[in-house]
Amino acid sequence: MRHAILEVLKHYGVAWRLRMSFVKSHLAFNILLAAVFTPMMAATIFVALKISGKPALADFDIALFLVSPIGLVFGVILAGLAIVLLVLDVSLMMAVALKERQGGSTRLSDGIAMVIPRLPLVFGVAVQIALRLLAIMAPFLVVSGGAYAMWLTEYDINYYLSQHPPEFVRAVVVIGMTLVAMIAVAVWRSLGWALAVPLVLFDGQAPREAMRISQRDMKGRRLSFVLRLSLWAAVGAVISLAVLTLVGAVLQLGLILVPSGLRYVALFLLFSMILWSLLNLFLTAITTGALAVSIMEISHWPSGSVEKSQPLPRGVFVAGICVALAAVVFGGFGVAGVMGVDQTRPVAVIAHRGAAGARPENTMASVHKALEDQTDWIEIDVQETADGKVVVIHDSDFMKVAGNGTKVWDATYEQLGEIDIGSWFDPAYADERTPLLSEVLSAAKDKAGVIIELKYYGHDQDLEARVARIVEETGMVDQVQIMSLKYDAVQKMRALRPDWSVGLLASASLGNMWNLDADFLAVNSATVSSRFVRSSHESGKNVYSWTVNDALSMSAMLSFGVDGLITDEPALARQVVADRHEISGVERLVLGLAGRIGLDLPEQGDEVF
Repeated sequence: MRHAILEVLKHYGVAWRLRMSFVKSHLAFNILLAAVFTPMMAATIFVALKISGKPALADFDIALFLVSPIGLVFGVILAGLAIVLLVLDVSLMMAVALKERQGGSTRLSDGIAMVIPRLPLVFGVAVQIALRLLAIMAPFLVVSGGAYAMWLTEYDINYYLSQHPPEFVRAVVVIGMTLVAMIAVAVWRSLGWALAVPLVLFDGQAPREAMRISQRDMKGRRLSFVLRLSLWAAVGAVISLAVLTLVGAVLQLGLILVPSGLRYVALFLLFSMILWSLLNLFLTAITTGALAVSIMEISHWPSGSVEKSQPLPRGVFVAGICVALAAVVFGGFGVAGVMGVDQTRPVAVIAHRGAAGARPENTMASVHKALEDQTDWIEIDVQETADGKVVVIHDSDFMKVAGNGTKVWDATYEQLGEIDIGSWFDPAYADERTPLLSEVLSAAKDKAGVIIELKYYGHDQDLEARVARIVEETGMVDQVQIMSLKYDAVQKMRALRPDWSVGLLASASLGNMWNLDADFLAVNSATVSSRFVRSSHESGKNVYSWTVNDALSMSAMLSFGVDGLITDEPALARQVVADRHEISGVERLVLGLAGRIGLDLPEQGDEVF
């Protein structure tokens, strides 16, 4: 063990010696990733969706697409591209280390000239690896699917997740053990292919032959390989954690010492983000470089002469520079887009399940609190009871809010009136009961709009039509929007009430969501970007981001130009929206991105930030 530790430390020493070349290599990789491979993967997804006949997929539809024949084919292609990305950074650094070992120069251009022309062969290896992994995983996935079908399909999945009955525990144990075994087998087999990429890149082997030689040469050496890779990861984690923690503490202290005033805070955050980005680039380059050296040493490669590469034509380098400049210009347009967002435009504050941060969710108490906080919209979830009433509740049962496993669709509205849904939040709300949709609409009428999410747990009977009738009976047609996670439900509601505002709710998407037939998109804040918002606006769709509960996250979403903030804290959101009118475009940009480096902003007088 001591010898292995010393070897890994030596590899980090080599990485430190070649640090400038490795940093340049890592930077080149990131440029390739942003300017070439990301568009390639996006184009692959675009072609797949075109063939499938759908402009985009969200949430449930993604899983169905991936198990279709078209989805499987393009899934393998995407997996191949992903594997190429995984090995490309290391490969460029191996080329640099190889040049240094042979006593030559360590110029970035030499590494690029050695690696880039052979990327099609690397892709061939990657596709073979992806297919073999799929073959390895298939029987394990079949067993897991069988366990799921046997034990977890009689009732809705939320029942099992909340109540953990014996069959749920049994399924979790079986599926968990199966997946652990699958991962172990897949990783063990993958170790046999560890040398395939270097053999293709530097020995000129064909992909199939490289796979065969790698498997032969790795026999009896996998455990040693795993040990050293584990040590490499541990040393890298310790170094990165120590450096980033120290720098983060210094920056946090500096933020406290910055003179009062939002402009000074913004400038300091700009400096902090630049420093943090450069530091991350440097640390990642060192750790990846050490990995490249480790792989070469562990595999005793190269043991002989290495096939020489022909220099790339000057035109390739010129094209690369043009691509890099185009990426910078494109990024500049993105920054300009963020800075140019019109902060005087109206931004809706949308109270998530009412003011759920201050009152128990989806109760009349949370609704009234949201109205007190002057929210623009109140977002609620609706389901049907056994007697056909439309009630406001998110989960399929009451386990979270009452410790009661009663299913919404199995109880009448009168029976639901016996369930206390407020005490879990605070005993002061022990009188809260599941409200009717009509109650919420009546309370909000002419005070705030209501966004109704249609919840489906496989037991709805006529939810869309019932919701439509209740909205019309309460005179709230012009003050209501409808949304759902299921695109089929969105289409159904569109057909039922063509003139109503109907939107798609999504936590993940594949393709261009803005091309779907919806009036607005309510998306996870992690998926929001200036391009997404801009494209949605060009397609005539508003964008709401969820669920943002702190000032910095809200500021980030406003920087991207979203039309609404879905939040548990509507009062805070109202204040953030108001404060944003007082700062410049640069300050909006910096404050919007500051959270990415994990700094806590101190309050500046009466300002949120």
